[in-house]
Amino acid sequence: MSDKNFRKGPHASRAKQKLDDVVSADAGVVPSSDERKTVVLDEDLEGVEFDDRVWLYWKRNKSFLITSIVLAFAIVIGVQSFKMWRKSAREALATEYANASTPEQLAKFASENSGKALAGVALLQNADALYADGKYVDAQKTYAEASKPLANTVLEGRALLGEASSILAQDLNKGIDALKSVYENAKIDSAYKAQAGYLLGLAYRQAGKTAEAKDVLKKVSENAKAGYFARLAEESLSKIN
Repeated sequence: MSDKNFRKGPHASRAKQKLDDVVSADAGVVPSSDERKTVVLDEDLEGVEFDDRVWLYWKRNKSFLITSIVLAFAIVIGVQSFKMWRKSAREALATEYANASTPEQLAKFASENSGKALAGVALLQNADALYADGKYVDAQKTYAEASKPLANTVLEGRALLGEASSILAQDLNKGIDALKSVYENAKIDSAYKAQAGYLLGLAYRQAGKTAEAKDVLKKVSENAKAGYFARLAEESLSKIN
């Protein structure tokens, strides 16, 4: 902005002097009117009209503002692109999983997406079907495979419980050990721990280990987090002499 284009007004003379003094201060020159001033305050712009204040603010802060705006756009674009990518990836994966309706398709989906949690869910679904068909050896193997991608998720307990149940269906004593391992696993969700405890109590009873059965069923029935299995454990406990 040149002096020729400086806006005229009722305070033009004072405003121009103020603006010259402020610019001089920016340049490191202290105006003669006040040699003590080394910092420009907002009050230094009194009498300077709005357009000139905007120009002066831009002159002082142009580099900083441009850098800030560029960085802000970069951050916004980067964050939004990342969110869109994640959303698209999740939607695509979920759609692919939803389209897998047969055991073969689920197994293929799990193989192609190995290591992903949704692959573990697909394996879990196949394992449940195998267990329901009485194919306990295959179910045990599939539950074990499902537990790996589901590690550190709430469904990890579901996979481990399924594996233990499959072992129990094949061998009572080995099944008791497997259920006990799940029941005592601190990482397992409380719902699956309660179910494991209930099944362990029934297995102990079937094996003729009455004292162990009573102990486990009593603990499950008194567990506030056991939910539905607390009631089942209490009913089973009442039937043990």
